[in-house]
Amino acid sequence: MAQPRERSVSPLGASKFERPIRAPLNGVRRVFGSKDTSPTSPTSSYAHASTASTSMGTEATTAASSSPSTSSFPPATKEMMMHSPACSMPSSDLDADDWLSRFRSDPDLALALTDECPDRATLAAVYDLPIYAADGSSRPFGSLYDPAYALHSRQLVLFVRHFYCGACQAYLTALAEGITKEDYFAIPIPTSIIVIGCGKPDLIKQYKKFTACPFPIFADPSRMLFKKLGMVLSANIGRTRPEYMKDISAPAWLAGQMTTIRTSLKDPDGIRKRDILRGGNPMQIGGEFLFEDGEVVWCHRMRDYRGHAEVGVLRRLLELDEALVGM
Repeated sequence: MAQPRERSVSPLGASKFERPIRAPLNGVRRVFGSKDTSPTSPTSSYAHASTASTSMGTEATTAASSSPSTSSFPPATKEMMMHSPACSMPSSDLDADDWLSRFRSDPDLALALTDECPDRATLAAVYDLPIYAADGSSRPFGSLYDPAYALHSRQLVLFVRHFYCGACQAYLTALAEGITKEDYFAIPIPTSIIVIGCGKPDLIKQYKKFTACPFPIFADPSRMLFKKLGMVLSANIGRTRPEYMKDISAPAWLAGQMTTIRTSLKDPDGIRKRDILRGGNPMQIGGEFLFEDGEVVWCHRMRDYRGHAEVGVLRRLLELDEALVGM
């Protein structure tokens, strides 16, 4: 009988791919609760994604209803924008970056968060938490990674922000382009790629339209998974534009989501006004978790709205590209 492959995982479950960032102990409070169709090949239901528009911007919730530029939006859109931590929109594209800089106000968040993998006790606590498909049916989160039920031995689970977040939409579009159908079936260790958002499950159908995402998408509207796995709330947009948003300027990022929402509202098969407030908490940030044989062997938690692990990192993680020394 073949010997099981040796795994290089620390007693805490820290990644063998990336050194965890330890939280300092000098008075910084930890902000999360924890300590911190074939069985041997990827699912055949993978559909190769078409290229989605890179003009999709980010959160409508970062705009305020008092701006003259919002006068053409329906009342429900304005109501959502009232929840914004900002009080006014930039008057022109020229000062958009200055306006957005007010959200770079979480200096302690990066210190309080770590990329330490959830331990077995945490995974046991989240095992039975429900996740929902687009049709409203539910299944335990643990069924995704439990070796007794999972399709493959590995699962890459991507937690995205609310269903109207333009940054996450751009991320999933870049992911579909960066891990093509051919790449997916070439992953050395068959791996399921799964997306989980924090909005209402009936919006998943529209989210797939926004992103052309070919991977299965589920919803965690209670956000209990996000909380227990160490993903927090933040109003920080980050200081650096990620590679997956390299072609999206700050003004386009800000305005693009409004365009997406308005277009969908006009579509007979699109969202309805009541759906604008059902996309999920606008301040929730996510992360990426790689499960193998029922344990988390690598994870990355976002520090800001644009803080997803880059697609190139995921390609190396899945052994599609050569790993870099010290990754």
